[in-house]
Amino acid sequence: MGSCALWRLARRGLDVIGIEQFEPGHARGASHGQSRIIRTAYAEGAMYVPLAREAWRLWDELSTELSGRAATPLVQRTGGLIMSPAGSPGLDAPVVSARAHGLKYSMLTAAEIRQRFPQHIVDDGTAGFYEEDAGFVRAEEAVLAAVQCARARGARVLTGATVERIVPDSLVPSVELAGGSRITARHLVVAAGAWHRALLPPMAPKINVVRRLFAWFAVDDPAAFAPSRFPVFIRGDATGERVWYGIPSLDGATVKVGVHFWPGTDEPVDPAVGARAPDADDEQRLAGLIGGVLTGVEPRPVRIQPCMYSNTADGDFLIGPLAGVPGVTVLGGFSGHGFKFAPVLGDIAADLATTGQTRWDISFLAPDRF
Repeated sequence: MGSCALWRLARRGLDVIGIEQFEPGHARGASHGQSRIIRTAYAEGAMYVPLAREAWRLWDELSTELSGRAATPLVQRTGGLIMSPAGSPGLDAPVVSARAHGLKYSMLTAAEIRQRFPQHIVDDGTAGFYEEDAGFVRAEEAVLAAVQCARARGARVLTGATVERIVPDSLVPSVELAGGSRITARHLVVAAGAWHRALLPPMAPKINVVRRLFAWFAVDDPAAFAPSRFPVFIRGDATGERVWYGIPSLDGATVKVGVHFWPGTDEPVDPAVGARAPDADDEQRLAGLIGGVLTGVEPRPVRIQPCMYSNTADGDFLIGPLAGVPGVTVLGGFSGHGFKFAPVLGDIAADLATTGQTRWDISFLAPDRF
């Protein structure tokens, strides 16, 4: 979110500085792990669909601006398959979004899933929702691309620079860095992920930071799991309390699978320490996730990587100004499904930072709604 806000502000010809405590593309937050799903018929609510459509356009714009420097496309369409017991909320929700915005989709029976996507093992009670306008974003490459394009337009980026304090002010807000230096600006955009809780105390009760895992599993037939044959997918149970996802093979050897929600796995994380390293229990849990649901996939993960979810109570984002914190726009609380929206939310942040308004309906994302 920070890199895309930097890019969109730099495109407007502004004097803009990005501050990163690590290095762009790092693995200490929620924007790493090779890939992120992008989809359009949004199960989390029809109000997200206009933002998703604009995100597609802006990802293409970023790729074009990066032309000549990117070896691979930032975004790739694969189609998207959501599977759940027939009649469950996980299947009804994307249909509502698709109908509200006139999006094309197909409903699939268990037999049709087996015929079209034989990599999946489904019982007769499973049904599917399929849309063509879904795929994946190359995560680290996208972050680095936004930073590169912002720098090419004159943005400055401070890396290895830790913000210790944010000083709000309606005219000259500032940030204090480790070592005692201070940077004053006309406006601050704070896209601090899990660090929002420490940097902006009013955000602390709005965000719950927990550990999540994704892993890569070896496949017997890599061609069967190539992006052209294996769409991104989301699977869930009848209640929606157990949800996991997968992304096709990007390396020709493994497929990525991750846990989105699973009872009993929410483990609080101190971002200053970071999510703990995976252990044998994690390996066993992920192996159990794969067993009996994907064919031709080795059950033991090749590697596992943790990340941090910054969850809000309702699962929706926190975008905009914060009461009592003048001169600041926040981008946070992305609850494990925000990455795909990064360029449009970066553009919205640029709107708010420069004019205080935006043409996009983000009222449902107001940070002070709780």
